Amino acid sequence: MVFKAYDIRGIFDKELDTKFAYSLGRSIGKEYNGKEILVGIDVRIGSKILVKPFIYGLLEEGCNVRYAGVISTPLMYFGTKGNYDLGVILTASHNPPQYTGFKMCDKDAIPLSPIEKIKPIFKNYGLNEEKIKEIEDVDLETLKVDIIGDYKRFFLKRCEKSDKKITVDFANGATTIAEKEILGELFENRVFINDYPDGTFPAHQPDTLKMECLEDIIKAVKENNSDLGIIFDGDGDRIGIIDEEGNVLQGDILTGIIAKEILKEQKNAKIIYDLRCSKIVPEIIEKFGGGGVKCRVGHYFIKKLMHEIDAVFAGELSNHFYFKEVGYFESPLLALNYILKAMEEEGKKLSEIAKEYKKYFHSGEINFKVKDQKYIMEKIKERYKNCKIEEIDGISIYCEDFWFNIRPSNTEPLLRLNLEAEKEEIMKEKVEEIRKYIEELNK
Repeated sequence: MVFKAYDIRGIFDKELDTKFAYSLGRSIGKEYNGKEILVGIDVRIGSKILVKPFIYGLLEEGCNVRYAGVISTPLMYFGTKGNYDLGVILTASHNPPQYTGFKMCDKDAIPLSPIEKIKPIFKNYGLNEEKIKEIEDVDLETLKVDIIGDYKRFFLKRCEKSDKKITVDFANGATTIAEKEILGELFENRVFINDYPDGTFPAHQPDTLKMECLEDIIKAVKENNSDLGIIFDGDGDRIGIIDEEGNVLQGDILTGIIAKEILKEQKNAKIIYDLRCSKIVPEIIEKFGGGGVKCRVGHYFIKKLMHEIDAVFAGELSNHFYFKEVGYFESPLLALNYILKAMEEEGKKLSEIAKEYKKYFHSGEINFKVKDQKYIMEKIKERYKNCKIEEIDGISIYCEDFWFNIRPSNTEPLLRLNLEAEKEEIMKEKVEEIRKYIEELNK
């Protein structure tokens, strides 16, 4: 199933091919006839090949298409807001190179759910030799629009220049264009690695969470005695942060640091955090006078809620950071700016700042492959029935000295566990307790 909750994604030339891209273009084109549509791509091989049939399908149905070339997902959101009726980027985010996909948003940069909005209108359309030739002849240069200029000007004006030494891993992804230029102007003392676009991702998979993908940036930070390191994912909507000692800072710790800085500027601001985050996040928000709001996981739900309650900031465990001031969407560059601001104002190293937020012991996300997600979740609810139970996204269970969330994957036969405890030994004990119970139930 290529239609996901947040995007369309699949293996290039198997699940997503030229015929699919053309059919998708025509299906969307019928809904957006005569409307303005912005289209961009990431660096993936599949994205570069599928963009022409997709655009051809849109044009055939009478859409006014502008092509932005290789851009990051935040740049697509930035370019769409207020200017286009629909924004589309061909990307598969942090997935391995054989994947490609489509991510879409409306003129307010609110994402469209493919499974709810696109799948019901999707129709398969045939391709003959004549159409294939016409697709090949599509001249993307005649549709070209520059949205990078305004993006650069905004962030160069908004973000402070820094004398901190920074190391950046661009993971050979879409941020090797605009974001690289911006960071090059903001930081004189910089080291860039994997900083040329390559859709085969020769260095490593473009993921900010997997430890094997972080080896390059950790090594480079240590070798260059950097004050911090950052890594982007493939489409640039996630940022990973590494402290000067080479430690990876989890997304909820970063959420807490950014929230504190924002609340210094905007008292009583509403701040959203995803339900997997450490208890330190709502505690920090409350301590500094903000209104913390818990939300289910996923950018579709978070952005929708941000608009509804007029939240100024939202953070996810998965390194997505959203800001009202750019349009309620992800902005890794603003996230970085707030991290640097915290370091500057407190006069501390990043590792020292992060230490203050490590009050509890968090397991990180642990995946379990299971036969029946619903059955196992019901049994877990029964086992912990004496604890407080919430069902915002999967089940969150709050016991005396630990809590955990377990939720089904939208795309795979997996259950995802996040557990936190007051003490490290309790965290390890409870993770093992739940692991054994899931294995028993899954026999």
